[in-house]
Amino acid sequence: MAINQEPNIHELVVCANIFVRKDGRYLLLKRSPKKKFAPNVIHPIGGKLDNNENPFIGSQRELLEEAGIKVKSLKLEAVILEISPHKKEMENNWLIFHFSGDYDSGELIKTEEGEFVWLEPEEIAKQDLFPSVEQVIGNILNPSDGTVFATFEYDDNGKIIERTKKIDKCALL
Repeated sequence: MAINQEPNIHELVVCANIFVRKDGRYLLLKRSPKKKFAPNVIHPIGGKLDNNENPFIGSQRELLEEAGIKVKSLKLEAVILEISPHKKEMENNWLIFHFSGDYDSGELIKTEEGEFVWLEPEEIAKQDLFPSVEQVIGNILNPSDGTVFATFEYDDNGKIIERTKKIDKCALL
């Protein structure tokens, strides 16, 4: 692609999240009611990557900062591109790396990001999930699925208006 053409990839916000497994349940975050976008919805723990930080390392840093815990056996579950209609208001487009990992150590801490919830796999899909997570949660929770890739476009109200007709998966070997 030539320089100075749309889309400008330098307008991407890169984020990494972790679905934490322990004793058959997943630790997730119920987002704060004070959040501007998707308040009170269920989402994995994570956040924006620091400058020059890769998603693998950033997901673990975010988990430790926000939840006070560490994981082992990280697996990349999904890579999602979220396209925003309001680049100024919603911090441009987002490239999100979703990992899963097994709880290793640490004690949960309080966070202003929301409240932590432990959910059984079958309970997760019944929750009010972050819109893009809702679209791929079955793939993320299915250990026989490889990494999924998807693109979601949002309307003015934060609802997905267009998504890939098929979610692409990398096969497990």
